[in-house]
Amino acid sequence: MQVFANGLVSGASIALLALAFAVVYQPTRVFHIALAGIYSLVPFLALSLGSAGIPWPICALAAIFSGGGLSVLCESLNHAPLDRKGAGPGLHLVSSLGIFIVLVQLIAMIWGNEVKVLRHGIDTVFTISSITLTRAQIIAAAVSCSLLFIFFFWLRFSKLGLQFRALADNPTQLALFGYNIRRLRFLAFGIAGLLAATSSLLVAFDLGFDPHGGLNALLLAIVAVIIGGRESLFGPVLAGFLLGVMRAQIVWYGSARWQDTVTYLLLVLFLFLRPQGLIGKKNRLEAQA
Repeated sequence: MQVFANGLVSGASIALLALAFAVVYQPTRVFHIALAGIYSLVPFLALSLGSAGIPWPICALAAIFSGGGLSVLCESLNHAPLDRKGAGPGLHLVSSLGIFIVLVQLIAMIWGNEVKVLRHGIDTVFTISSITLTRAQIIAAAVSCSLLFIFFFWLRFSKLGLQFRALADNPTQLALFGYNIRRLRFLAFGIAGLLAATSSLLVAFDLGFDPHGGLNALLLAIVAVIIGGRESLFGPVLAGFLLGVMRAQIVWYGSARWQDTVTYLLLVLFLFLRPQGLIGKKNRLEAQA
């Protein structure tokens, strides 16, 4: 049970970041690689604000909203102009990768390449039955699950959530009905930035952080998106939890060195045997074109 609980906690952070990536990819088909740079930057912003004597709750909120704002800027200054010029997915990917590289280099120049922490000393430990969890793990699981619940509740029951689902399903028809596609795209990038920033802070509070951890975290989230289903928002979340549990089992019964190997082998199996993912359906060839 202890290994399973650790896996669920880890999976909650993966699921949150996977949802952040899927929120942009599903309606826009943009590979938002710059999220990895935002993921890396946010803990450093929180650390700098905390060092200035600002209370930690304010530091965390300021860093999270900064992540959301940076993600919206990526849409405003990069992807929206490219989209108006008819750029293909490859150009969006390369430009987003360029933004990620710039952000990482700026982080290294300002704060250095060393691993840093948001908390000092031994964390508080809580034991429930045979399960032992640290305070950071409990906070990470509670915040991640709360945000996931709030997002899907908003997506299902709000008018704006209905428009967002319509954007993911058929943006052209939604535009013909007179809805503001540009505003919905900004919303998608903003939500993605907020979710990614929150996931980053939760992981940083538990394990520490460095400038180069964002890409590895985002690649794992992209694996969750592909395994869960690229046409679903719930599928990546489910796959994120499953990956967290699987990777915890690998560490416990094998070695941490095998985590990524098994993860990407699982990705290859899904690409060959079930490319539509856990929650998805095969489309007719003319529908895929």
